[in-house]
Amino acid sequence: MVPEVDNRAGKSLRTAMLAALSAVALAWAAASPAAAAEPKAIDLVALGDSYSAGVGAGPLQESPLAPGSGCLVAAPGYAEALDQLPGVGTAVTAACSGATSRQVPDQVSAARQLGVLGKQTELVTLTAGANDVHYEGVIAACALGTVAICQAAVDAAVGAARSNVAPRLAADYRVVHKAAPRADIAAIGYPHLFADGGAEGVMSADAAAVLNVGVDELNGIIERAARTSPRTLYVDVADDFEGHEIGSSDPWINLGSYPAADGTDFHPTAEGYAEGYAVAVAAEVKSLSR
Repeated sequence: MVPEVDNRAGKSLRTAMLAALSAVALAWAAASPAAAAEPKAIDLVALGDSYSAGVGAGPLQESPLAPGSGCLVAAPGYAEALDQLPGVGTAVTAACSGATSRQVPDQVSAARQLGVLGKQTELVTLTAGANDVHYEGVIAACALGTVAICQAAVDAAVGAARSNVAPRLAADYRVVHKAAPRADIAAIGYPHLFADGGAEGVMSADAAAVLNVGVDELNGIIERAARTSPRTLYVDVADDFEGHEIGSSDPWINLGSYPAADGTDFHPTAEGYAEGYAVAVAAEVKSLSR
């Protein structure tokens, strides 16, 4: 379980980065041509699962990078939000909805063949791990079963993540580093989906608490795997989504008519990607604040 820390400083930094993301486009547009040429252009490539593919932010569509493959993306996700920063020259989404850690090397290979990932790339972002442990089934167990059933499902998922997902993630980060040796690699975690009080008609407070601990455990596994690879850092988003989970007064997580899922449930809204994910990445990746 990830230990609790004092998050006041982190929240202040993220608040500042949110203000920067909101203001930077206006400031950049007003800059002179000479000033506009100064910042170093960062080529950003987003890899991994639906959270990097922007699912939940808009209509699902086939990825223009992989026509006919069944790879689905949506916009505007966090890559599009980060693309508004003046230092980001080109942001490309090479992620796919439903992808697991096993498929990341294939995404890397495809992105290299297309010429969007390589020595020129300066930042790679990656979300992976949730699909490996069948997170939708875990959510269903916690939403539709007893707290004991929820706990058993979470425990099984965490066990699988420790034994199987952790080494695959570590290998994924090394594959990315080999393909893009100059790039910073942001291994991004997942938010709590439900507020501490749960969500009426979907999940009890007790079940939400169990599920949230499971998310913390998975995030801890991602963080530890990130430490094993060069130029790789972990980016936490749970704090940025605090107060914006399902069941809160201002949710940044989609929930339609569960359990009749439409593919966007339990994914961030466009606001969640911009003010949660993009802000967290911008606050942690030093090259984005130059």
